[in-house]
Amino acid sequence: MSQATPAALGRGLGRSLALATIMGMLIFGVAMGLMIYFTEDGETCDVAGEIEDPPLEIIKQTSLAFAFAVPFGLSLAILIARGLTHRTTERLDTVISSASSMTGERLDDRLPVSPAHDALDKLSDAINGVLERIERGVEAQAQFAADASHELRTPLTVITTNLEVARRKAREPGHWEHVADDALAEVKRMGVLVDKLLELSRAGAAGLRHTSIELRKLSTAALGRASPLAIERGVNLALASGAPLTAVVDVDALGIVLDNLLRNAIDHSPKDSTVTITVQSHAEHPQIVVADQGPGVLPELRERIFEPFARAATRIDRATGPGLGLGLAICRRIVTGHRGTIVCTEASGGGAVFTVALPTA
Repeated sequence: MSQATPAALGRGLGRSLALATIMGMLIFGVAMGLMIYFTEDGETCDVAGEIEDPPLEIIKQTSLAFAFAVPFGLSLAILIARGLTHRTTERLDTVISSASSMTGERLDDRLPVSPAHDALDKLSDAINGVLERIERGVEAQAQFAADASHELRTPLTVITTNLEVARRKAREPGHWEHVADDALAEVKRMGVLVDKLLELSRAGAAGLRHTSIELRKLSTAALGRASPLAIERGVNLALASGAPLTAVVDVDALGIVLDNLLRNAIDHSPKDSTVTITVQSHAEHPQIVVADQGPGVLPELRERIFEPFARAATRIDRATGPGLGLGLAICRRIVTGHRGTIVCTEASGGGAVFTVALPTA
């Protein structure tokens, strides 16, 4: 496409110039014919019996035709050529101006495309396609950086809390080995988180690797990871009783969802309250429900909190912990990749309820 387009554009300009030249020649021919007609019509020989010299007469007539046709025909040919090529050159100037004004700060800028859909428009479409792919790549990198920095908070918090608690008094060597094992497990989990977020940023839902998992087991593991933060905040964690329930999900990705929901619930729960995870089936769809006993979420904000940076955009005063409001946006992106849904409602006794509905196995 990129090689054929300039050639096609050149052919278009060449056709315009050729047409203008032909028009000039036609004008000259018409002027020549008119000149001969008017000079010969009714002309008689000045001297009786004298024969006119045809070559001299032709030269004379041609000179008169040239004197009349050349300035007029040349001017008209230039005007026609300018009119035929002006539209193309004007659009070229517009494209060049648009390309020159593009900067790295505004990756959503595109080259203009006219309704003509000619060779220049095809070239602009091809360049716009490249710009769009570049924009998606930069957005994926920015998303990965934001998501990774957000998700690494939880394992770092666990490591920091465990070390701070262990240093409060003298410990036996065996206890330090246990602390080191916990820290090593969290470091390994940080590596898994980074790998999974990188896959999601590059491939979206195609980066999810589905396996069969018992959801109560997955929830128990998430509660264990959130336990240090809950102890620090004085919040209780509980897994509601229920029957085992299996779903086909990406274990690491859904673990990110549960970690975010639990951290969000702990951040917004008062001391001595309880955050509960319930695994249930509704209309044959597996569900994981995370409920807290905090102030809840205003109805008009229950959809907007799933948008990136919603905390800053909506000035949510419900948040007590640090953050930019990326956690719930990450949750929705992962759940949507599973072809599921995540919604926020209000508990009957107050507090927020986040329900993750997954497709059937």
